[in-house]
Amino acid sequence: MIYGIDVSHYQGSFDMHRARAEDFEFVFIKATEGTGFVDARFKANLASARAAGLLVAAYHYQREDYSATAQADHVARVVPPEVPVILDVEEGGGGTRLTGELLGELRARGFGTPLLYLPEWYWQRLGRPDLSGFPPLWKSRYPDNNGGYASEIYQRVPEHFWSDYGNNRVAVLQFTSSATVAGQRPVDANAYRGTRQQLEALLDPRGEDMRDDERNALFSILEQLTGSRVPGQYPGWKSQVNNEVSLTTLDFIRAIDKHTFRLHQRYAKNAATTQQDGNGNEAEVETAERMLRTMISEAVTASLGADDPRHEDVVNAVTARLSASVPYQQVEATRSDN
Repeated sequence: MIYGIDVSHYQGSFDMHRARAEDFEFVFIKATEGTGFVDARFKANLASARAAGLLVAAYHYQREDYSATAQADHVARVVPPEVPVILDVEEGGGGTRLTGELLGELRARGFGTPLLYLPEWYWQRLGRPDLSGFPPLWKSRYPDNNGGYASEIYQRVPEHFWSDYGNNRVAVLQFTSSATVAGQRPVDANAYRGTRQQLEALLDPRGEDMRDDERNALFSILEQLTGSRVPGQYPGWKSQVNNEVSLTTLDFIRAIDKHTFRLHQRYAKNAATTQQDGNGNEAEVETAERMLRTMISEAVTASLGADDPRHEDVVNAVTARLSASVPYQQVEATRSDN
């Protein structure tokens, strides 16, 4: 089992490195609410958590007065596309119909939605709806309001606190709002009954079902695209991983997502496939999609060989994956986060 925390601006400046030194493995960070609220500490908390080597996810407080589309647009303006998003559905959040719509809108924008925070008390107030089609639950239930270190408080948690509800399983348990973490109190503390690697796969499952030879091929493609197999060690790219953490497939995907964002940022305005040349004739324009496919094709050729029968399938799969990671319309909205 591993421990984590969830934070917002209420904690003020928070020492993520100290929390990591105290053996916390993950942090869920408040990002947005409704269609206008942005947590003042989100950007700083996210950067600090990543630098400290914590697994991260953002959470959005669902509001019943706003459409799923408007709320998803708001999230996309604030949260980087590679960060998974957890919906927080409680007082003022409306019902599960809106939750389902909002989850769909977030996924359409490329976000992972690994968990759902819908407390059991609110689920009961909603009439005990079926939650079987939703992400696994992040449940909250406290044995008392007494303080202490997270590991101490957890000893007071009975087994039945992990009970499932709504035909859905509980994956993470928020078991206190009164913990002392990194010298601060009160802080919400959470437990996950699994390993760090298992939680990482839950938060961002992309690529974790690959064979070793497939991973090696992907890293080779990354090297051909960027000149390096290590995210963050090529010019103009900010590292999104702790250099002390061993390189994983997820690191590769995040790096490629970053690269794709840069590509879209540079070429997104070339929406048309043709334009007038100096003589009034139609001339093709190298759009972002075409540019991306050309780069991937060259990288796959260099990595696997021009005669490899998998070449076209790999190019198609990787192009589709990267083209979907940062839709054109999100480029301007997310520019300030990179």
